[in-house]
Amino acid sequence: MGCRNRFFLFSSLLFLCLSSQSIAQSPIILPDCGVSYIDPQDGSPNTMPGLDTLVYQEYFSDGQALRRYFIDINAFGGLQADRAKVYAIMPDSSLKLMGGMAFGNCVGCLDGFALVDDNVLAVQGVSDVNTMNMWLASYNQPAFALTGNLQTLTGVGRLSGKLPFCAIGWRVEYSVFSDPNTSSTEFSTHILCIQTQSMCPLTFGIDINCQNDSLYLFANVPANCLMGPAQAQWSNAGGVAATTANAALPLTPANLGLYYLTFSDDCCILQDSVWVQNPDFAEAGPDVSVCNQESVTLAGSGGAGHFWEKAGGAVINDSLVTIPAAQATDAGLYILHAFNAEGCEDTDTLLLEVHTPPLLDIAVNTPCLGDTLFLGVNNDTAFVSLKWQDPQGNVLGQTFIPDFQTGQIGTYTVTGTDPFGCAIQQEVMINGSEPPEVEYLIEESCDSSRIYIYPPDYQYNWETGLAGPVFATATGGTFAVTVTDPLGCSSVLQIEAPLPEGPEISLEVEQPFCPGDYGEITIVAENPDRPMIFSIDGGQTYSLSPHFDKLSYGTYNVAVLDDLGCLQQFEVIIETPDTMGVSLGIDYLEMRPNTPVSLQAQTVGQIQVYQWLPEAINTGTATTDFIATNSMDVRIIVEDNKGCLASDGFHLEIVLGDIYAPNAFSPNSDGINDRFTFYSDNGSGEIITALRIFDRWGDLLFEAKDIAMNDETRGWDGQFRGKPVNPGIYAYHGIIRFGNGALRHLKGDVLLIR
Repeated sequence: MGCRNRFFLFSSLLFLCLSSQSIAQSPIILPDCGVSYIDPQDGSPNTMPGLDTLVYQEYFSDGQALRRYFIDINAFGGLQADRAKVYAIMPDSSLKLMGGMAFGNCVGCLDGFALVDDNVLAVQGVSDVNTMNMWLASYNQPAFALTGNLQTLTGVGRLSGKLPFCAIGWRVEYSVFSDPNTSSTEFSTHILCIQTQSMCPLTFGIDINCQNDSLYLFANVPANCLMGPAQAQWSNAGGVAATTANAALPLTPANLGLYYLTFSDDCCILQDSVWVQNPDFAEAGPDVSVCNQESVTLAGSGGAGHFWEKAGGAVINDSLVTIPAAQATDAGLYILHAFNAEGCEDTDTLLLEVHTPPLLDIAVNTPCLGDTLFLGVNNDTAFVSLKWQDPQGNVLGQTFIPDFQTGQIGTYTVTGTDPFGCAIQQEVMINGSEPPEVEYLIEESCDSSRIYIYPPDYQYNWETGLAGPVFATATGGTFAVTVTDPLGCSSVLQIEAPLPEGPEISLEVEQPFCPGDYGEITIVAENPDRPMIFSIDGGQTYSLSPHFDKLSYGTYNVAVLDDLGCLQQFEVIIETPDTMGVSLGIDYLEMRPNTPVSLQAQTVGQIQVYQWLPEAINTGTATTDFIATNSMDVRIIVEDNKGCLASDGFHLEIVLGDIYAPNAFSPNSDGINDRFTFYSDNGSGEIITALRIFDRWGDLLFEAKDIAMNDETRGWDGQFRGKPVNPGIYAYHGIIRFGNGALRHLKGDVLLIR
């Protein structure tokens, strides 16, 4: 079937679709070609008779090609219409109908075996297999793939044909009536795999003939790939240049540049482009950059019959141009002329640059011996590197020479290299002068030291801002003076002037060792026989003794005054020793006997040793745990890494609980105060060791031992030998033993009431 709607291929095969067909939303997918499908519609979830859509789809991966398809169908002569259609999937993914057939009861339904080739009905109504095979053979087609149930050939057919060469795939759709309630075969199909007949590339290009000043355009797709007549059009910047696949145009500048090709048949339109230009063959080579006086050779290639032309008109009739020592006048544009085998001329250009570095603007000082020689170039930014060499030819690693001496006098060479790698070399002569030599004398007195420098006709500039050969100081110290001789050579001299003459002493300072200690200062005179007085408050008060003790932490201004009135002063700092200490955080503690005690010492400093007192609670650590049984003084003593001691402590008082003895009781069995005993809060671990009751004549009426406090069941019930005694006052005596072993005796009277 010829395509009346065409598809376009742009540049990198961009396609536009002019005809499309929508795709069913929920078809039954037939996954493979070359497979016979028998009742594939049985996979539908439908439970009632109806139409099912079957779909097979495939995309191509081997490019443009002529492809043929073959689809065999057996609809088994049903009364309902079964249809099959073949689509080409065009480059824009739209579907192009290529052919179809229908069987059953419908307008246009085919009868018997039918063959549709390229959407043209070749035959129908064939009733026997032999005739069917004859028709297939006459169309050079493969044998019918569905071999079963071909007795009547009712509803049997083949769809075949070609696909457009620009198709990117193909699709087969079936509309099949099926009845889920029948078990007989209703429909079958066999999709033969696509047969690629031949590849269909678009070949195109341009040939240039400079002899007859023509360019030739050509384009082609194999004729068997086309559906309908081929059409071609060439366009350039000037519009349509040719309307045929092959064309000749004059070789003019207007016909050079980009050409667009449009090639089409009845189905596809292909577009591509090609750049047209005169072929270059003359090769002058890359541009050349050389330094002044370097040798250079220009070698032309490509084509034949070379000659060079220099800008300005000079012609060199050779492919080689040799310049033994290039100069600035040799620089410029060189044009190479060359001819190809057809006698066409081509040119290429080459730029020759000759670089001459600038002169070095040398800047050096004339040093005095012992000074630093500085080597420099004022226009150093014009060079990428500078290399200095001494008079012996040694390369210097730095641009200065400290402590310049006689052996370094001579001719120095500097080589500068510019950004183009071109070098220039220059020399400079450097001399040196001896630095000035001087002598000095220091004269000391009680209030000043004077420095006299010789010879006096030199220039002397002191660091304090003074000038001249004489310098006086009341404080002493080291002073720098710059000496300049008449030749301009200078040197710097460091002169140490002593402190103006005074008593010469030394200090012995004993710093506090532990917190709470005092410091001591002892002033030791070099001449102990020289009369002098001593002060540690800057001279406000003086002492005849050079020893000062019991000094607290702080700064002391030591002053020593001799018999000449000369004063020496020093600053001494009595340092605060490293802090150390211990604290328990308790001043006094009361508790009951047998109470657990846990103590944690808080310390400051580098504590090394811990000792708790009394020794019974000593653990040798910062903590101790014990049971308090008796009153005692608790103390901890600590020692740091320097042997300094600190301590803290408190008094621990053991408090015995109160004992209560009732002053009356009523043994009348009413459950209230029926017995007499002792009571307490049981906070001290106490028990009743003995409880005795006496009458007024001193007779023992009742005795109990080792009974618990507060336990009435073990107390006196007001009876004697099993008989109640008379109401009245009775004496009691009790012994209480506490948890720490302490005993307490209780005596008193109790009133018995009935």
